[in-house]
Amino acid sequence: MDAFVASRLPAATTSSTPQHAATAATHLRQSPLRQGGTASLTAGVLLALCSARGAGRPNHPRAARRRAEKVVRHMCHRNCHGGEHLSPERKRELEAICEKIATPGKGITATDEGPGTIGDRFEKVGVENTEEHRRIYRQMLYETPGINNYLSAAILDPETMYQKDDEGVPFPEALEKRGIIPGVKPHLKVYELPGTKDTVMQGLDSLAVRCREYKAAGAKFAKWRSPLQISRFGPTKMAIEANMNDLARYALICQDEGLVPIVEPDIVMKGDHDLETAVAVNVEVQATLYKAMLDHGVYMEGTILKTNLVNPGLSCDHDYSVEEIAVANMMVLRRVMPTAIRGVNFLSGGQSLEGAAARLNALNKVKKRLGRMPWNISFSWSWALQAPLLNICKGQGGKIPLKEMSELYLQELAIASAAAQGTYQEGFPPDVIREDEKKDAEAKKDEPKKEEKKEEPKKDAEAKKEEPKKEEEKKEEPKKDAEAKKEEPKKEDEKKEEPKKDAEAKKEEPKKEEEKKEEPKKDAEAKKEEPKKEEEKKEEPKKDAEAKKEEPKKEEKKEEPKKDAEAKKEEPKKEEEKKEEPKKDAEAKKEEPKKEEKKEEPKKDAETQKEGVPA
Repeated sequence: MDAFVASRLPAATTSSTPQHAATAATHLRQSPLRQGGTASLTAGVLLALCSARGAGRPNHPRAARRRAEKVVRHMCHRNCHGGEHLSPERKRELEAICEKIATPGKGITATDEGPGTIGDRFEKVGVENTEEHRRIYRQMLYETPGINNYLSAAILDPETMYQKDDEGVPFPEALEKRGIIPGVKPHLKVYELPGTKDTVMQGLDSLAVRCREYKAAGAKFAKWRSPLQISRFGPTKMAIEANMNDLARYALICQDEGLVPIVEPDIVMKGDHDLETAVAVNVEVQATLYKAMLDHGVYMEGTILKTNLVNPGLSCDHDYSVEEIAVANMMVLRRVMPTAIRGVNFLSGGQSLEGAAARLNALNKVKKRLGRMPWNISFSWSWALQAPLLNICKGQGGKIPLKEMSELYLQELAIASAAAQGTYQEGFPPDVIREDEKKDAEAKKDEPKKEEKKEEPKKDAEAKKEEPKKEEEKKEEPKKDAEAKKEEPKKEDEKKEEPKKDAEAKKEEPKKEEEKKEEPKKDAEAKKEEPKKEEEKKEEPKKDAEAKKEEPKKEEKKEEPKKDAEAKKEEPKKEEEKKEEPKKDAEAKKEEPKKEEKKEEPKKDAETQKEGVPA
């Protein structure tokens, strides 16, 4: 071995070749890369080369060993690299899709049955298996109002990927408009391994090309199912490893093409095995799956698990409660499922809607009770949702009653969503949230925002009008500053005059004190005037009496209109009297001397009275 390594070293290191070859061989024997007691010759050469590079440092064997193992790990041993070939952008894209699929309370509708499978279901209910019937049926599953409240993703058959709705919109695009992520089933057919009863899924050849085409058509993820069956001798270890390696290879290719891989190991419910056997087989299958995915370098954070519920066989003679089944499922997940995976979506596996909902609901309740479970646990159902819908078609003469099916479909999704949250109560169907109701509520919330947006143009227009004013104000600011500077001396003068004002105020204080002293005098005078006011109050009744006496006079005023009428009649008489006035005036002038004499008489009488009064 030492001679072989020495013969393959570069010539530049031949001076110390034997020594370093021996060191390399020693490191190789002690290395964890050793397999079965005999080391790989390629690894030995690489170790020798690394040791040769450290020829000048023969006293540092640990450093040489570390360098050697690092080179071997990067050149030969690439297991568990975790998608190091993916770009950071691709990793973020895969994680974002996984996060949306694992939205709490939402699940996946599996509509990936091929034309043959869906044709068998149509035939049983009297519907002809045509492409148009398949199209309108799938359209109902994708465009029922309100489904986006319960679904995060939908799995499509390759045929459906390229079909369009009534408005000519491809189904993947129509789903994305509703916030539902479209995915595709890329595998082909189940193949039974010769000489066994175990099966594998075909389709790995040309998978990369198909994934590229599906992504261009609008797919965001893919789903690959690997069915296995528990029997007296199976599933065999060969079948488990073959199927799980296929799933790992599929996941690696999908991520490289930009699709999130949903891996689906499906242990069917056929058989008479008990719950304990189901737990053991599921642990073995999932442990093998995750080991294979890690060995292949799958980016675990960018994957989703879809698997069967851990159930006893359909022919098992022992009945288990839904709580016991829920605990068994949590046991499997806690033992083997990586926390790097965001969510697990359980398939219905031939169970009825009520049975699948009861088990999923119990599973989420156990999750809440036990805690320490980081995964979103939801549904990815096909038969549980579609079997009741297809039953409506019976007796319809081959027609598909889309309206009735749509209504029932929405009710089923409400049940599935409640089970995914652990709030489902059997016999008490949850309220259905319709898309229109949700939109109305959001529209009402958005109305104030819309009004604000309408007012923004007005505000902008006003702001533009005010801009010239602001510019003028800016221009006037220097003038205001200059005026302010001119007024500063005046303010200083006012400050100087303030002491003078204070002195004058002090001089006026004695006057204010004198006024305060005079206030008692004023109060005394006011008290003297109070009797007069009381007398005036006493006289008010007399005034009221006089006012009553004057009321007849007011009535006389009311009679004035009558008097006016009479006055008009007497106007001719007045005119005659006016003509006679000149005569009367002449006579009045003659009598004035006499009247003056009469006015002087009262004065003379007053003077005589005064003279008669003693002093």
